[in-house]
Amino acid sequence: MVDTQRTALRIVTLGLLVAAALAVAPFWSPLVLGAWFADLLQPLLRTFQRWLGGRRRAAAAIVVLLVVVVLVPLVAMGVQVAFGLRDLASQLRAAFEGQESFAGVLFADGQAFPTMHDWAKIAARYPGNFWRAGSAVAQASFWSFLWVVVFLGALYNFAAHGRRSYRWLARHAPIPTRAFTRFARAFRETGHGILVGGGGTALVQGATATMVYVAIGVPRAWLLGPLTAVAALVPAIGTGLVWIPLAIELFVARDYGRSAAVAITGADVISVIDNLVRPALTRYGSLKLPTLVVLVAMIGGIGAFGPWGALLGPLAVRMASEALEI
Repeated sequence: MVDTQRTALRIVTLGLLVAAALAVAPFWSPLVLGAWFADLLQPLLRTFQRWLGGRRRAAAAIVVLLVVVVLVPLVAMGVQVAFGLRDLASQLRAAFEGQESFAGVLFADGQAFPTMHDWAKIAARYPGNFWRAGSAVAQASFWSFLWVVVFLGALYNFAAHGRRSYRWLARHAPIPTRAFTRFARAFRETGHGILVGGGGTALVQGATATMVYVAIGVPRAWLLGPLTAVAALVPAIGTGLVWIPLAIELFVARDYGRSAAVAITGADVISVIDNLVRPALTRYGSLKLPTLVVLVAMIGGIGAFGPWGALLGPLAVRMASEALEI
């Protein structure tokens, strides 16, 4: 009788765990990022806690506020870059169809963000499509708002109560404590490796590339700079995915001076930064996976889970490798 009751309890518990996992699945990415950022910002959190006389929750609130101050301009920049990419993609399509030259695409200023006049013309010409598109945008904005709220809430809770939550999970996890500790270490390592080792290096290269492009006078510098940061995540060629075609196009357009400047700074400054910055950041975060495996996991994760699969893919592979070692 007792064994039957225990079996029933295990089945009920498993069912409830599956239901809980399905409930939080739409917000796994802000939860994971909240946990990673709370861990990364521990030194800052401890400093604030010391200044506030040991009040950890107040220190966590200040950390969240600082993240918001940094996050708002980054989101605004991301929106502007997204519209710039859309504009660039449409012009490249026109160039491939022979309606515009590639030099025209490169040197055109472009209107990255639609004006109110543009929206009014679209609404007047396509009222039905406009309202459907508006509904889709409103829905996407709502879910984006929820994503930010969940991320900030997770960041605060993990920063303020992370130790207590960790102890609770370690005590109740249905695996040995030693294995749980190793999984937790692998989870933390993945966050440090992606956000610090890879992301930090890419941000430094992207910022450097943006300053170089602006100094040289390259058109679309504020779009090509962030694109260079994204390209820096690709192994081997990295930032060359952006500055090599840019130098070639400038050369074809007979702008030899800027072409040479882009080629020289790209090879001797932007690319070399990877060799200087990455070893320094590796001390604070490195991922114990081969570069090719990380790249494949990112691309496969995006294909399987959408854009945030770039995080989930490497995390799943790293946790799986840890499970095999255990």
